[in-house]
Amino acid sequence: MTKDTIIQFHNVRFCYDEVCAINNVNFNILENSLTAIIGPNGGGKSTIFKILSGLLKPDDGHFSLRKGSTIGYVSQFTDFDLSFPITVLEMVLSGTICKKVKPFYRYKKSHRDKARNAIKRVGLEMYEDRGINQLSGGELKRAVIARALASDANIIVLDEPDSSLDVEAAADLYRILINLKSDKTILIASHHLDEVIDIADSVLYVKSTVTKFSSTEEVKEKLGGGIII
Repeated sequence: MTKDTIIQFHNVRFCYDEVCAINNVNFNILENSLTAIIGPNGGGKSTIFKILSGLLKPDDGHFSLRKGSTIGYVSQFTDFDLSFPITVLEMVLSGTICKKVKPFYRYKKSHRDKARNAIKRVGLEMYEDRGINQLSGGELKRAVIARALASDANIIVLDEPDSSLDVEAAADLYRILINLKSDKTILIASHHLDEVIDIADSVLYVKSTVTKFSSTEEVKEKLGGGIII
């Protein structure tokens, strides 16, 4: 692993029973970059993300993170009960918890400062006291990203955060991600190919195995009708 590399996959394979989702996957990700993960449904994008996040273990091969690196994983589907009476600040504060919570646990000022900084970075500082059930779809996605930021993770993995967002909300999200890569490594899976490729430093095309493109121009040259040929 070179000094600029923060993630490396080497000959990784993972199968669900007899069906292999990914096979012979090799790639590396550079620190403080934004990488777009594209490809067909069922091609293995979510499997790669789950391996990165420790939810799955490779059947073969291995992957490595730079020492001291941690992952903030934002899944495609928000797993918060929107009927639960919790504010944006309270939700983001929960991202600062790194150990088992003891009874009567109280957040420290440093936790609150960290959560408020994360909220500010995603542009929700005016919504700290708003209930999460009062947020729009785009605002909720940004709040979930803030929760990942509050965990101090230096790698943020986003599984289709732009799904179901309107054009304006998606554009807001992309602007936030561009700013975050100044001190975070961002991986984003998306079906919004034109938009996400335009903000990416590199692109991984996932269809069982992985093809890495080091320039967005190279990807666009190989796009035909929205599908890489």
